[in-house]
Amino acid sequence: MPRWNRALVTGASSGIGAAIAHQLADDGTDLVVVARDRARLDALAAEAGVDVEVMVADLSIPDDVARVAARIRTEERPVDLLVNNAGLGFTGRFADLDYERERGVVAVNVLALHELSHAAAVAMSAAGRGGILNIASVAGYWPSKGGATYGATKAFVNSFSESLHQDLADAGVSVTVSCPGFTRTEFQDRAEIDSSDIPGLLWQDAETVAAHALAAVADGKARVVPGALNKLGVALLKVAPLRLVRRVNVRDLD
Repeated sequence: MPRWNRALVTGASSGIGAAIAHQLADDGTDLVVVARDRARLDALAAEAGVDVEVMVADLSIPDDVARVAARIRTEERPVDLLVNNAGLGFTGRFADLDYERERGVVAVNVLALHELSHAAAVAMSAAGRGGILNIASVAGYWPSKGGATYGATKAFVNSFSESLHQDLADAGVSVTVSCPGFTRTEFQDRAEIDSSDIPGLLWQDAETVAAHALAAVADGKARVVPGALNKLGVALLKVAPLRLVRRVNVRDLD
């Protein structure tokens, strides 16, 4: 028997989201997959081997978020696992970046995740069971030069998820935040990040990150940081003086 009956996965068209969707399908979990790219979602649905509902939505648009939230709340073919994976970010000095794109980062990474989590919290609490898996990043622990908005949104996801884990425990709802580090996906290209100088040992693949995240939410863990180096880095960041963290972070944006 699968751990979950039906999971709704945002950002399911590529990267970690696609890996999570495939692993859930392999376990027999039916899916609702959400992203902007219909062709990729249709391809996923065709090969999944389970019932897959495709929802094309842009989570930077409030009406699209409301439509996905309504799907989570429906009692017909209910969702018992929400995976908030959709996210985006851009790199550069904040004053030099296009504000509409930065606003979109906050809309997707914070506002959409917040609204969908609320819809799931209400529906799953009423049902007495369920799970919410939020994909954050180690960037949420690292106030990085050139990544002000993205890092801040992931810090929100970290804090929000940890609180929600405690808030919903008595209702039988498991809430987990996954904080991966560098993961080989399309994210770096879309975020216009030059990752050519990042050592290979710091990278993980999307399938590994997905497997750790799904295991953690199934086990009722509040947080998972996949990879030994990422765990060490987060542990050090939590105890290091902030002034030292700022000095270490010397990314050249020129």
